[in-house]
Amino acid sequence: MPYRLPRIPTVVGDCRFESSLMSNRWRLLQDKAVLAQLDRVPSRHISAVRLADGTRLELRPAGWGTVVAMQDDTEVGRVERHSWWGRRWRLTGPGFACDLVSDPLPRRWSLRFGTEPIGRLAGTPLSYNRLAVHTDLAVPVVALALAWHVLARPWEAAAAPGALVPSRAPAPSPYRVVRPNA
Repeated sequence: MPYRLPRIPTVVGDCRFESSLMSNRWRLLQDKAVLAQLDRVPSRHISAVRLADGTRLELRPAGWGTVVAMQDDTEVGRVERHSWWGRRWRLTGPGFACDLVSDPLPRRWSLRFGTEPIGRLAGTPLSYNRLAVHTDLAVPVVALALAWHVLARPWEAAAAPGALVPSRAPAPSPYRVVRPNA
């Protein structure tokens, strides 16, 4: 049986992520049409995404600096941190690959193929509760959802779920202490 790529809608032009302050519910809108609804589940460190066509995705950390987008048991996208300070991320998935790069201005990011910008993301001066997006080329909604997860939920994007909870007991040392005979 041949492998079929999952069908993920794309966005061209202007759209925006919106949320009320301190809310765990977000929407991706283009004009007045809702392209996706994103619900953050803080207790599980994931975000549930429901696309306009009813497709359900789950964004979840998969290690330090990695977030994956899963549709059932199939990975449909991934974002990986490619810089120490979190100013460059790599977005990949079936049929797309680009970089998410922080611009010099605060709360301004760009999607890039190599050095060429293909899209821009801009938050408000104080938060990412309103995130304006403009793309020059068709970008999959899953790529925008992963970019949103990096920008609006940076701590969850940086760490694995187990790493967000401090351990109760110190880890055993891998080194054996050898004392000389006196």
